[in-house]
Amino acid sequence: MPPKFTWARRGGYEVSSKGDPRFSALNAVMSDGRTIEMWYQLDDGFKAWQPGGTDWTIGKGRPAKDPNVSRKALYEAYKGLWITWAREHLDLMRELYALAIANDYVLTDMFATTEINQARALSEILNEFTDGSLSTK
Repeated sequence: MPPKFTWARRGGYEVSSKGDPRFSALNAVMSDGRTIEMWYQLDDGFKAWQPGGTDWTIGKGRPAKDPNVSRKALYEAYKGLWITWAREHLDLMRELYALAIANDYVLTDMFATTEINQARALSEILNEFTDGSLSTK
């Protein structure tokens, strides 16, 4: 059984805008032309600060509108956006798979201050990645 992909703030393959910007939520474009960051900060059903908007800074650092939403639920919504993106960008996911292996199976995000970050989401998705396609989990 191969090692599991993991994430950290430093020491692996950097997937932030200061590393490989293709894997940054600020640059990863969804099918509607907006980035994952825009979707998460503005459209996520828990946050919904400006549905359809593009100024992601409006939602950055703001809590969910519903105070009963857990951090786990927020992370699952964020990861769900990355899963959608990954399925639409299998070529990049295959490349990231190889890059992560070359960096001891670790993805990093130097800007991560919480568990809700792209390195964690992408490493978990890579753990579900099999034979060039994503699982349907």
